[in-house]
Amino acid sequence: MDAGSIPAASTICFRAGRSDSGAACRRADPRVDYTARVDHSGDTYSAAPLPGSLLPPAARRPRALDPLPISILLALVFTAAGLVELLTRGPVPVGHRGDDGILIALTVASALSLALLWLSPLGSLGASLTLLCVQSIAGYEFTQAAIWAVVVASFATVAFDGWRRAVAAGFLVAAGMVIVFLTTIGVSWETALSTWVSLSVAWIIAVVIRVYRSSIERAERRAALFAADREARAREAVAEERARLARELHDSVGHALNVVVLHAGAAQRILETKPQLAREALGSIETAGRQALGDIERMLGILRAPEDGAGLDAAPGLSQVEALCASVREAGLPVQFVVEGTARVLPASLDLTAYRIVQEALTNTLKHAGKAHASVTLRYTEQALEIEALDDGRGGPAGGFGSGGYGLAGMRERIGIFGGELQAGPRPEGGFAIRARLPLHKGET
Repeated sequence: MDAGSIPAASTICFRAGRSDSGAACRRADPRVDYTARVDHSGDTYSAAPLPGSLLPPAARRPRALDPLPISILLALVFTAAGLVELLTRGPVPVGHRGDDGILIALTVASALSLALLWLSPLGSLGASLTLLCVQSIAGYEFTQAAIWAVVVASFATVAFDGWRRAVAAGFLVAAGMVIVFLTTIGVSWETALSTWVSLSVAWIIAVVIRVYRSSIERAERRAALFAADREARAREAVAEERARLARELHDSVGHALNVVVLHAGAAQRILETKPQLAREALGSIETAGRQALGDIERMLGILRAPEDGAGLDAAPGLSQVEALCASVREAGLPVQFVVEGTARVLPASLDLTAYRIVQEALTNTLKHAGKAHASVTLRYTEQALEIEALDDGRGGPAGGFGSGGYGLAGMRERIGIFGGELQAGPRPEGGFAIRARLPLHKGET
């Protein structure tokens, strides 16, 4: 078995192995790159993090900027700047209300509203913009500190708040600026233009930062999904190898014990009459016993390998397909999930196989389809469970997707066990389609 052929896909937790002999399933650490490691010469077989495992950027990168202290620092800096501005600026222009304690309070309140950025950027923007409008409506010459407080709050809302809040912030700022320009006495078009340019530049920079952060987050989610699947594939390979070793142990040791029993019975019967043949039988017993002990010591060294967290999680099934689709959506692939017909309680092996088919299809769409949309349909009929996974991406390789030849070949192997059918290939309208049919026999309801 080639450990390097274990493919990466997207999942969170798997049942280790396709046999029903046992489960080895746990939550994968997305910070660890799991790889199957096989050493036939040293009698070891394990799936563990290898030295030098790479951590995703989010795990390596320390959190240098915490929003709470940054918000408080901005509030204090703008408060100081506003007070210095009021103390140092010249006479009030004609027609404006003179600087007084109310303007000082409004300026300080505008600056202190930035302290709310860590809690709600949109709330901070609304507060600072309202205080700026109050300055203008009251007839004061509004302070630059109040204007820049609005700019900073707008930037934070677009860059770090939700998309809906960012859009709402756009309408809020536009309405506020219109009010300020209409109520300010003697405002020049140069001042209005410079203010609008400042807001526009801040918004463009914020949008760029937001798009970059979104791409990084999607990449990190994909890395976590792939890391989880690599561990699951490795554990599944370990379980299959252990099942093979268990069969070999049964065959070799069982054969040796049969030889021991037969020769022991023969030696007991001819011990008095034919001692030479009895000694030969005892030699055969010794040889068979040593061979069996060697096989046991060699194989138990593998079977005793620790399996942390084994059996802690239930084997996945169709009840977890919706959660699987949600995980794939977080990784950047929009997935529509539909169930047609009346859902049934399926045998554990069939339920696991159906889940694996959906998982493999979504995983390879995520890996090979590029920018695409996918849909998964589970259709229950009287005779069969039909699974349909479609995407509108660029399709998969001609020979079937998945590294190591696992993709379609693995699906056919799973489906063939139940006498099912698999159809997979490019769609005429573009993309890739996988359609599987798993017969439901009587009693599987």
